[in-house]
Amino acid sequence: MSLAKALRRALSRTADVLWDLALVTQSVTVETMDQDDVVEALGKTDLLVLLDGPDGAIGIASVDCQVMTGVIEVQTIQQVTQMPVEDDRVLTQTDAAMLAPLLDGALGRLADTLTEHPLHSQLVGYRFGAMIEDSRAAGLLLEAAGYRSFRADIDLALGRRRGVLTFFLPECKPKRGAPGAVQGVGPHEERLSRVPARLDAALARITLPLSKAEALKPGDVLNLPLDALSKVEVMAGHGHLVARGRLGQLNGLRAVRLTWPGGGAAPVAAANPAGAASAATAQADKGASFDGPQPVSKAGLPVLSDVPVGDPVADADLAEDLPDLPPMDFESNSGGFDFSDLGEDLGDIDNAQPMEALPELDISDGFASASMDFDFEEK
Repeated sequence: MSLAKALRRALSRTADVLWDLALVTQSVTVETMDQDDVVEALGKTDLLVLLDGPDGAIGIASVDCQVMTGVIEVQTIQQVTQMPVEDDRVLTQTDAAMLAPLLDGALGRLADTLTEHPLHSQLVGYRFGAMIEDSRAAGLLLEAAGYRSFRADIDLALGRRRGVLTFFLPECKPKRGAPGAVQGVGPHEERLSRVPARLDAALARITLPLSKAEALKPGDVLNLPLDALSKVEVMAGHGHLVARGRLGQLNGLRAVRLTWPGGGAAPVAAANPAGAASAATAQADKGASFDGPQPVSKAGLPVLSDVPVGDPVADADLAEDLPDLPPMDFESNSGGFDFSDLGEDLGDIDNAQPMEALPELDISDGFASASMDFDFEEK
């Protein structure tokens, strides 16, 4: 299960068990930040709570005023209202204490759900600590080099109050023997783990005249092939093809389910490795269009196909599945038929009287007729 889905379930389940409160998480964003990014992400009017973690680790929870007010209302007057919130109200330790059940329950369920996740060691053991006065004081408490933020957009009581709740938990190296722990890592592991890796998903490639391409503007519609969603190519670096999949959605976000490599169809060139390079080069020179076949990738790799074409192994298997049918002998098969009774309804054909001559039809229909001469002599 993903981190986003686990946090969504943890928040909803905690609010339902504690106060029978309908809490719906519209979206979850997971990001990696440094200390300065964490301080900038803390809202000026948010309730800031210190989270005590294992081995002296310190995390921070930032709760929007709308979410805080809704949680306090359901504990005091048993319902969530739509009364306006005073932005200049001074927050107190009591406000933070009333948020403690939601924070502890959500963090505990999040860690229990992700027991097999590689980041389980970074999620377990956090609970409510104390209220933090402001973002400046929170910045003085940050000690880790990097933090992982979990931002959740929340609706309370069918949208009566909407706000944001964010957890900032420090990143730590997994312990030896823990799930996701890597043995024998190099000296540059931490630096390389921060290098961004960008993947681009290409739906289709089309060819347009330069004049039309220069005239494109926001709002223009381009026609894509009908099978574009099932032939998404995932590119890395300078157009290097690394995977292929089907475009869809997951948890309200766009997602690509990978079909190759790993369980999906193999490239077309796998059946004929010798001609792969020439076919790819010819297709790249030809270009792409909506009506023609899909182009090759920038790296010169062949376009993937759902079913390999020209696979001799597959053709041999198909031939083995068809039984050997015996040749048809029409002469021997017709021996069982008796044609003697076919003429009974027609009477005696030998003594049949000739049919009376039919009167000559007049098709002139009142028009005069004339003879016509045809000359068939070759010229």
